[in-house]
Amino acid sequence: MRNTTIASAVFLIALAVTSTLSCNSFADFGKIHEGKIVYAIEYPKEEGQTSLVSLLPETMEMKFKDNNTVINISGFMKVFNLIYVSNFKTRTNYSLFRIMNQKMMYKADFSEYPFGYKTMQNLKLTYTDDTLTICGYKCKKILAECPEESAQPFELYYTNDINIKSPNTNTPYKSIDAVLMGFQVRLNNINMKMRAIEVVKEDVSDEEFKIPDDYQSVSRAELEEFVDSYMNVGPSTGR
Repeated sequence: MRNTTIASAVFLIALAVTSTLSCNSFADFGKIHEGKIVYAIEYPKEEGQTSLVSLLPETMEMKFKDNNTVINISGFMKVFNLIYVSNFKTRTNYSLFRIMNQKMMYKADFSEYPFGYKTMQNLKLTYTDDTLTICGYKCKKILAECPEESAQPFELYYTNDINIKSPNTNTPYKSIDAVLMGFQVRLNNINMKMRAIEVVKEDVSDEEFKIPDDYQSVSRAELEEFVDSYMNVGPSTGR
């Protein structure tokens, strides 16, 4: 009888420990951990944006694996590339810009403001219960207010069903710990609206997150000057 009681107690303790250790796994069950998201890019017509906008890319791609992300924006028949790589383990962001055969790279840690974006110092986010389905994913709406970005509140949409930790470290929305499926930014003086149009669960090579050896390491100021010389389509961002 005593042995039965001891065995029962051990079983209950083991069950409790297993349940505790597994709760996060159950919470992540069914979520995508590896793959890519393709976003359509829309450029609102504004005074000050030149005809260069017509040469800019129509899509942006983000690949992810092991909480690492790589965002790729290519324009004008891939003559130029703007790439953001986030290494979750080392808490490091890399901003790479290539035009023709000129290649530059800036390295920063997660605490720094992301390269290329207009500073959104007065950003206010209001989380709502409103939902919208994007690419089959249930997304919740955030009402964003930022005088530097827009005179009117604008909408952001995020989902918790794609499992990436700290997915927005390379955007002005790093405080949102969920994958954005619809948002807007001002990147290198260009207003851009992003909306996910495809989510693909697929294997992603570790090579996608490696920094090529042929990129020259430069300071933030040097990369800003280099990028602005090719993509200056509006007033200064005030970075």
